[in-house]
Amino acid sequence: MKRLTPTITVGMPVYNGTKYIEGALKCLQQQTFRDFEVIISVDGNDLATAEKCRPFLDDNRFRMIVHQERLDWFGNLNWLLKQPLGEFFCYRQHDDTTTADFFERLVRTAWEKPDAAAVYADCKWMGGRTGMDIAASIEGDTLHRLRQHIEQKEPVAVRGLLRRDAIRQAGLIRADEYRGLSEIFVWLAKVLRWGSFIRIPETLYYRLDHEENYHKQWFEWPDERKRGSWTTLYTGLLEAVMPVCSTAEERFFFHQFILDRIAVIRPNQSYHYLAHSPRAGGSLMIECLQRLATEGSMHLLKLPAILQSNEYDRALSAEIKTLEKNSKLEADLLAFRREQMRPREKIRRFFGIR
Repeated sequence: MKRLTPTITVGMPVYNGTKYIEGALKCLQQQTFRDFEVIISVDGNDLATAEKCRPFLDDNRFRMIVHQERLDWFGNLNWLLKQPLGEFFCYRQHDDTTTADFFERLVRTAWEKPDAAAVYADCKWMGGRTGMDIAASIEGDTLHRLRQHIEQKEPVAVRGLLRRDAIRQAGLIRADEYRGLSEIFVWLAKVLRWGSFIRIPETLYYRLDHEENYHKQWFEWPDERKRGSWTTLYTGLLEAVMPVCSTAEERFFFHQFILDRIAVIRPNQSYHYLAHSPRAGGSLMIECLQRLATEGSMHLLKLPAILQSNEYDRALSAEIKTLEKNSKLEADLLAFRREQMRPREKIRRFFGIR
């Protein structure tokens, strides 16, 4: 009986891609592993890019959809994720290429590692930028995997093969007003709940550095906008991690760990916004809590019993209800700023810790 879908579904969301998309599509045609389909998803009625893609539609593995409305990158990728997928999904950017045996190598490893949610290779930068994007394999039990992911914050796995079952349990990429700057890391955390991330320690993927790279727009944002986008990583990681924590102590650990990763600067780690002082770090932590309330997710904050009395528990429950009604925490933030306390004391006061 013939399968309804091939082994790999390649999703290529694209907008304003006329300069580079032909090279990316030719690279796919040259893959030694041939059991795949390519869905080209053209955003915002971009007819010029669609014309560049049209000759490739003679290959029956390739098909194209042109969206009349602007979905943005995460909306376009979410549309692709909703389609019937093969055993594996490959998110391919329109300006990237790989070696001819990329699919062959990754599929073989994925079949050898049935518990792997993602398999990926090292990425080399081409064009104006040099260097490598490398992310170590992430294995172990679920909470250990999530801890590693939060610590290293590397998105390399998204450029590999992701198992369909892992994607289905992860769901779609969150949308926000910051054009999804942090959301790929959140989504990968959700994918990681299903299984391990396995690295092939060879250069099989090539990223092209050029002036139109989407991520370069983020570097030009004012600090306030960067800081706001950083708070969505905090709320998103809580959303990804808390459902798999089985005890209050685990939830408390990850809450503190995620806040620390957001607000405490360490060498060789990436940050969207740098909190250069304890005061800035404390303010950022408070903004993270404000964002959590804005999203209506204060229920994710649960302290272990040792840190709270029954009286405090009732007070906290009442406070959460109040915060959910007034999600911006304006009054609370004003009170915090009026009090001349160190940032750490502000956080302790918020949680009621003596």
